[in-house]
Amino acid sequence: MISSLLAYDQSGTVIATLDHMVAQDEDGKVIGLLDFEAHELAGGKLRDFWEVSNAIGSGTWPEWLGIGAHAFRVELDAQKHISALIHLQSVYRRERAAILAAIEATVIEDGFRDIRPLVGGPQLPLSLDEEGHTVVRPRSKRKTLPMIGYNPHP
Repeated sequence: MISSLLAYDQSGTVIATLDHMVAQDEDGKVIGLLDFEAHELAGGKLRDFWEVSNAIGSGTWPEWLGIGAHAFRVELDAQKHISALIHLQSVYRRERAAILAAIEATVIEDGFRDIRPLVGGPQLPLSLDEEGHTVVRPRSKRKTLPMIGYNPHP
């Protein structure tokens, strides 16, 4: 699943986010988006994608929170993956397991799950209130977005 990247400092506070990164072939032609989560789950280091000054770690997160992510600190599981975000002021918890369960529970319409209201998306972060809760936006009338994918036979 496509995800965002979060970098955190010694205290676990989120200090940087990365929405996406485009992959290009040798000629500079766009061939797709890099899958941060697949790299992380395969044991790859996220420093292969980016280096963040003052960060001691980096991990994937299934939501796009934009600048709102800076109001959280990370909680890591035994494998050092981000399992939860804890709001610095309200201590509200955003749990990875709950987000993934909500994604799985989303109804499939026209062959796909529209999870944008749950996770936002690259360059379209979720809106958060001052306590770190998601502010529900009116649903877009547009059901599908055009996708750019690799075409090996242009």
